[in-house]
Amino acid sequence: MKSITVDKQWLIKTMETNRANHREVFEAALEGWRNEATEKIGDTFAALQRGKTPNIQIILPRPEDHTRDYTRVIGMLKADIGDTYELSETDYSQYVDDDWSWKRQWAASNSGYAGSTYTEVYGNDE
Repeated sequence: MKSITVDKQWLIKTMETNRANHREVFEAALEGWRNEATEKIGDTFAALQRGKTPNIQIILPRPEDHTRDYTRVIGMLKADIGDTYELSETDYSQYVDDDWSWKRQWAASNSGYAGSTYTEVYGNDE
């Protein structure tokens, strides 16, 4: 598809909403990750204190934060001197539909930690 031209202020507002949603889910995921890590480490520590010799292997990937991706694009849009902005299909997918190349991996790694916040923000579609 060819590119389209959109109102720049509308695009900035859309990007700011997408960034706020992303950040909300990330912060919930980070809290969930910390709780899970604390529990697993605490259980292992308690077992050691009881004289047990547990196998110790804790793998909890940290939640991913891509807030800077949104902030960079918003900054570029604000620096642009025009009133409109031209978007390719890929740009539209990322900036408006909030469907970035990293989004599926991010959703998979963060949604489990974020719990109901993820569903509240993105629904069941993601």
